[in-house]
Amino acid sequence: MGMDSNLGNKGVVWAAFGGEMISVAFELRYMILFSIILILADFWWGHSDSMKRYHEAERIGDRVLMEKYKWRKSRAIRRTVSKFIDYSTYWLIGAFMGMAITEPLGWGGHFYVAAFVLLLGCLAEIASIVGHVFYVKYGIEVKVVDVLKWLWRFVIGVFKAKGQQIGEAMEEASNSIKGKEE
Repeated sequence: MGMDSNLGNKGVVWAAFGGEMISVAFELRYMILFSIILILADFWWGHSDSMKRYHEAERIGDRVLMEKYKWRKSRAIRRTVSKFIDYSTYWLIGAFMGMAITEPLGWGGHFYVAAFVLLLGCLAEIASIVGHVFYVKYGIEVKVVDVLKWLWRFVIGVFKAKGQQIGEAMEEASNSIKGKEE
């Protein structure tokens, strides 16, 4: 009886919210596709980075580093699937946050909140890819934090170009956060 009851509850929840989730996913389809492409690119460049580091460790005979950078298919797949689940969670939380908070307050639609939350995840993924590419192609170690700072300045610049007030507000908020960290 418990299993049938649980199945019925899931059906009710899906009937109530499933259509909206599919609708939001359709609205964000290109951003979701973009995040999937980023996840796959990070997988590819992360694998290349790991292989380069493994071969460098092998060349100098460092067994500890060789073990650290040894290719593990199950770990790579687990991390990649985990990222996909994380990104799915980002856009769902953003969409429902928009429906629950920003739309009733008249601050903007759920689409924008979901897109912004997903954008933050994509920026982190791009930073990771840039770090891998610089190491694989040029042997230069780039900190993800530095790439994220540059990307954030770029995003602020884009918002400033679109709307001076929005860009200035983002820059001011970013500067006030930096002041609190220091």
